[in-house]
Amino acid sequence: MNEIPIYLFTGFLDSGKTTLIKDTLEDPTFNSDDPTTLIICLEQGEEEYSQEYLDLYNAQIEYLDSSVYLTNEKLRELSAMYRPTQIFIECNGMETITELVTKELDDIFPIVQIITTIDATTFTSYMNNMRSYMYEQIRYSDLIIFNRCTFDTSKNALRGSIKAVNKKAFIAYEGNYGEQIELKKEELPFDIHADIIDISDDDYGIWYMDALENPEKYDQKKVRIRGMFLETIPNYHQSFIMGRKAMVCCGNDLQSLTFTVTGVKVAEMQLNDWLEIEGEFKCLDLNDEEKTLVLYASKARFYHEPDEPLVYFS
Repeated sequence: MNEIPIYLFTGFLDSGKTTLIKDTLEDPTFNSDDPTTLIICLEQGEEEYSQEYLDLYNAQIEYLDSSVYLTNEKLRELSAMYRPTQIFIECNGMETITELVTKELDDIFPIVQIITTIDATTFTSYMNNMRSYMYEQIRYSDLIIFNRCTFDTSKNALRGSIKAVNKKAFIAYEGNYGEQIELKKEELPFDIHADIIDISDDDYGIWYMDALENPEKYDQKKVRIRGMFLETIPNYHQSFIMGRKAMVCCGNDLQSLTFTVTGVKVAEMQLNDWLEIEGEFKCLDLNDEEKTLVLYASKARFYHEPDEPLVYFS
């Protein structure tokens, strides 16, 4: 049997998963080879698939109560019944994606892309009140689509929350009708042109995400920054890993937002010490595609733990 690629569509109820699946079915570039699509639906929202619509785009639909029933045996049964060339799975936003992603499926059923839809108007509320569920939606995603955005939607807040969990995800922003939207350009809360860029405790997350995406911007820039001594570097006695921890799921699931510091007396420091470092960043090549920032320290002193030691993006 030939491979039947699986595309996972994740997100909460009414976040736009069904609309996105329809847009994908209607996309002529995606359908250039006239595929036969099986849609496995694990939840039903307000948007529905009519039989006329399914017939028009050579698609079939199967409803399952839970991803628990999505076994190899079930996939083989459905494949024999519908003979699809591709499978779209519309996931239930209240179920864990981990179980589905880590299932030991036959090689003929590769998961080739995971796409998550998020309603930008409810994102902050979900991150504050349902963080563990939101974490499950985005941790594996290749593409994350924020819909229902307006010009005034905070790109920094959305992007920061996603990148703290999933650095590799591509993020797209859409308006109320699925159109691509350009969000307003937000000013950084610190002066990038200052003689010494002072990164305050509250601004660490914003700085980190900007530096992650634009490391060249900080090349040869002098900074003053605070963070924790998080990790030693074997065989390097004047270098260590510094950073802050971000809440991505719950109190026991933190993500370290880190960079390398060099030119300090590591022997005088201990793990989890809070430090203030002043120095100059240099942008170095990790490989042909990736760059990283290393802070060459000129001054280092111990620092008090901030009132809020964790980094939040909402």
